[in-house]
Amino acid sequence: MKRRIVLLLACVMLVAAVVSGCGGDGSTGNAGSDQTLTLTETAEPADLNPLTAQDVWSNELIGATMEGLVRTKENGVIEQGSGLAESWTVSDDGLVYTFKLRDAKWSDGSAITANDFVYAWKRAVDPETASPYAYLHYPIVGAEEFNTGEGTADDVGVKAVDEKTFEVTLKTPTEYFTDMLMLSVFYPLKEGILEEMGDTYASEPDKMIYSGPFKIVSWAHDQEIVVEKNPDYWDADAVKLDKIVFKITKETNTIVNMYENGDIDMMEVMPEFLDNYKDDAGFQTVTELVTEYLHFNLQNEFFANVNIRKAFGMAINREEYVNDLLKNGCTPAYGFIPPAMNGVGGKSFRENNGDLFTDAGKDGGEEAKALFEQGLQELGKTREDMTGLSLVIGEGDINLKTAQVFQEAWKNVLGVDVEVKSLKFALRMTEYEADFTLGKEGWGADFNDPQSFLDLFTSNSEYNYGKWSNEEYDALLKKASSTTGDERAQALQDAEKILIQDAVMYPTFFQSRNFVHKDYVKGHVRNGFGLYSEYKWTYIEK
Repeated sequence: MKRRIVLLLACVMLVAAVVSGCGGDGSTGNAGSDQTLTLTETAEPADLNPLTAQDVWSNELIGATMEGLVRTKENGVIEQGSGLAESWTVSDDGLVYTFKLRDAKWSDGSAITANDFVYAWKRAVDPETASPYAYLHYPIVGAEEFNTGEGTADDVGVKAVDEKTFEVTLKTPTEYFTDMLMLSVFYPLKEGILEEMGDTYASEPDKMIYSGPFKIVSWAHDQEIVVEKNPDYWDADAVKLDKIVFKITKETNTIVNMYENGDIDMMEVMPEFLDNYKDDAGFQTVTELVTEYLHFNLQNEFFANVNIRKAFGMAINREEYVNDLLKNGCTPAYGFIPPAMNGVGGKSFRENNGDLFTDAGKDGGEEAKALFEQGLQELGKTREDMTGLSLVIGEGDINLKTAQVFQEAWKNVLGVDVEVKSLKFALRMTEYEADFTLGKEGWGADFNDPQSFLDLFTSNSEYNYGKWSNEEYDALLKKASSTTGDERAQALQDAEKILIQDAVMYPTFFQSRNFVHKDYVKGHVRNGFGLYSEYKWTYIEK
């Protein structure tokens, strides 16, 4: 078990970047500075319930105000004692985890106990909760059965041995179990809070209770969210920021002007402004375990055809898309799993599984045309029959420019018109439940393991928007959940090949993002997966 933890730390450090200036002993030398950090977000958080939140921004805010058993340290690594678990042990067979909780309080002053974890984890897999992340609990005894209606809450393998001892029993040894514990669906909830607050929970600052470094003190919807240091947090002495102000602003030019005017302290740098900031001392590029991808509704009469799906995926010139539009360090994707993802034999997963398809930028344009014509013939349709197509995509300038790139590719290569539906996250999720045709989404790894990506497309996954089902694929993912080493790695590689061969989705690029911060912002941790921004260690030094 110790070796596994050491390996985890090494992996986290590969994809974490820390803003310079954080002392190794936790000291900051920032006495006298106004400890207020101001920045922007481009949308209202969609859901602040840790059991059901899905989008990155909501989880970032939850991560600032809540805490689970583990947390990243100021150097971007996870280790024992970094969160609400003071320590843990694992049985020799790898099945029983025993977490010793530290003395910690909720923001109302009451004690955080093992029962709060039992309560939250059972609520996460309760089918009535409808948590899209419930499947992450499936390694736990009885969790999948309860979630799918074939078991009860009493069967779930979590229990409070005493007030400060939380025990978890797994079905099979799971290599990435402790990696997942940073995710909000594994956070505690004060026992009974959901019954007490009902549908109002997490809708306003006074409808939440906090276990993390900060707490929300004001929320002007669609305008601004303010969090302040939580004095009841167990490690409050290590938190230097007194306040964080998140201003909700969509327009890129407005955000840049705010940064230039000193109204905000950090921002993500969009491609058109890269030359303005790339030489700044506060400029950072973070390689993330994130893949952007195109996906299809297999219930649609046209996209039920595998050759038409392949044609749409291959018609996009990824090299031009990345180099001419994004220009931000992203790389073209010809597989689903990012290059930074762990593999076996000293190689990354991507190196081991290679490129799995071609596209119009790699002499695949003619093949895309041929596949399109073949698909139409198989359906007994013509190009003129293919009307009413739409691409569901997110909001913001870069999404609209991406949509234009895709539209032009499909028009120029396939001769097909596709309209664009630019929607905020919650509305996109609603659209995927309706009669959509194509969608563009991105997925960031919750933990550094290929299963964090591949689980999305199992038959019962909440994220399998196109309703694809493949028994062999499901069997490979199930095998990967119960094996280790080379056997597990091969199952995951074979699963990715099936996903691409069936053209269920087409990756477009692997993400890197660029940021800039004022020189007085210190200690901010940006992770390449999981909790992308860690504010606990950030401070201002003027």
